[in-house]
Amino acid sequence: MTSLDYAWDEPILPPFIMLTVKGAGSSEIVCSMNDFQDSKQLYYENFIYIAATHTFSGLQEPGVRPVASNKDAAYAELVLDVSPKTQRVVLKKKEPGKRSQLWRMTGTGMLCHEGSSVPHNPHKPSPRSVDSCMILDIAGLAAVTDNRYEPLMLRKP
Repeated sequence: MTSLDYAWDEPILPPFIMLTVKGAGSSEIVCSMNDFQDSKQLYYENFIYIAATHTFSGLQEPGVRPVASNKDAAYAELVLDVSPKTQRVVLKKKEPGKRSQLWRMTGTGMLCHEGSSVPHNPHKPSPRSVDSCMILDIAGLAAVTDNRYEPLMLRKP
């Protein structure tokens, strides 16, 4: 936890401070500095894209063999996207804010797909059940058992 000494701009006004988290799901609370309560919390979603890093920078890790020699792939900005019809996970060009490309990490370390969850009001806390989301998984067990490649897809936890 970080603290910072602060001198009130207007010492004759009531000691309240407004805290805001800016973003797509911005949230704000007003706190009394005379009775600061731990129960007051700011809520926001911290969605992520799962990106093929080579397609964003063109840089490649040392010792890694290139998948393709296509120069255009180096700047294609590819992220994991979910096809609504098949629920298969594919690589597509990043489109900021597109729900089918957004993911979040659960408290248990699973990658939950935002686009398959019901949207909720970001201004209100909602305890999201892990059981109500679709998570990133492999389509079969071959990748574990005999070193074959398996496609990615969404599944219930």
